[in-house]
Amino acid sequence: MKKIVCALLLLLIFVISGCAENTQPKKVDANGAPKLSLNVCSSMSEAVTKLLVEEYARKSGVEVKVKYLPAGSFAEKIDFLRADKFDCWLGGTAEEYYLADQQSMLAPYKPQEFYKMPAELRSRQGQWTSLYLEYIAFVSNTEKLEQKKLYAPDTWEELLLPEFKDEITMPNFVNGGASYGMITSIWQLRGKEAALEYAGKLNGQNIVYTDDIAEAVDKVHKGEKMVAVVPLRTAILQELKHKHLFATVVKDANRNLLNCVAVMNDAENLNEARGFIDYLISDESEALLRSKGYQYIWHAKNYPYNDGRKELIGNVNVPVDDLSWTAFEKNEIISQWLKA
Repeated sequence: MKKIVCALLLLLIFVISGCAENTQPKKVDANGAPKLSLNVCSSMSEAVTKLLVEEYARKSGVEVKVKYLPAGSFAEKIDFLRADKFDCWLGGTAEEYYLADQQSMLAPYKPQEFYKMPAELRSRQGQWTSLYLEYIAFVSNTEKLEQKKLYAPDTWEELLLPEFKDEITMPNFVNGGASYGMITSIWQLRGKEAALEYAGKLNGQNIVYTDDIAEAVDKVHKGEKMVAVVPLRTAILQELKHKHLFATVVKDANRNLLNCVAVMNDAENLNEARGFIDYLISDESEALLRSKGYQYIWHAKNYPYNDGRKELIGNVNVPVDDLSWTAFEKNEIISQWLKA
């Protein structure tokens, strides 16, 4: 008898809880249909992310939630990505996506304009594709340059001048971006021996490594340092904002700095993630960025056909990256560079 009573009580609890679940309000749109949603993890700046996300949400009716990937090691970033069920990852580097794909974290998707992307700017099977590309640049303090009667540098060799000792700053190599791009571009274009020979000389200049790009730029802005290694867009925007700052493109060994996008392998809103990527690659999204003052973000699909880009940066020496090397050997590459 007791067993029967217990069974009935359990059944009653199950029914009540089920009813309670069914009474929970579900999100619906203006027409009463289930509201579509999308969870995005972004490695891009908050301003650019917000602009793109809000416009996509307005056009598609999809409710988009965004979390920003914190700085740190690749392992720390992977842990963050796994902690939440993201549908889409926006703005990471090619090395990061390459490694994430090796851990089966990305779902293949070839967007509508996938084949406009050069092969070296995307994965073959569509696990990730590039959105935007930019280049390595210097942002220099012209007041300090004038004091030492120097022109703004536009080659790595110029940084070896005695006048630049104790005057150079750049973000930590482990964060990727322009500073790590310096290492890999010089290494791939000159070869290991010549690259490490240069590294030894550059290390003697007593470079100050910062936690992020903003800190490096701030040191130059305040006159604490004369030059910083940063992405080109950052350098140009600083030049436009501050009269005493000047941007130059690195000529002798540059790199395609890629901002990529991918669908996550455990995406719960797969169609919405794909739709978001289609929008990001469209001419419409590029036009939106330009209309809001982001003239120096170039769609990767237009590479190398963008005449405005060529006019701005001129002829620069850019290697075709070996991602299996730049991604998997990153810690060893950095270690050898710093020990040179």
